[in-house]
Amino acid sequence: MNKLLKTGILLASSLFGAQAMAVNMECYVDTQAYDHYTTNHCEALVWGASTATAVFRISGASKPIKSVIWSNAASSCGTSGTSCSFTIRAFRSNKAEALILYQDNTWGTASATALFEDGR
Repeated sequence: MNKLLKTGILLASSLFGAQAMAVNMECYVDTQAYDHYTTNHCEALVWGASTATAVFRISGASKPIKSVIWSNAASSCGTSGTSCSFTIRAFRSNKAEALILYQDNTWGTASATALFEDGR
């Protein structure tokens, strides 16, 4: 009985951990090409540009999201929803972070880093 109880607790905790880790942040650096989201990190080469637009979004949430509070490089987005975009400069790493507040009053976090080079 004790072994069965331990197995049940281990299984339940691993399922809870998997749900907590299911949310991701994806991003892309806007270019002339067909851009696509990548998880946790994005980069691009934008010839001759000193600035570009980085686009971030929250994905993979296993439950309904109430709001997202953007911070760090994405702080200008405030609580703008599950996506955020802002201008970044060449050769600088830009880490966007988010606190995700769910409708069931739980929360999670996610982050991603965007950067680009100008081809020098």
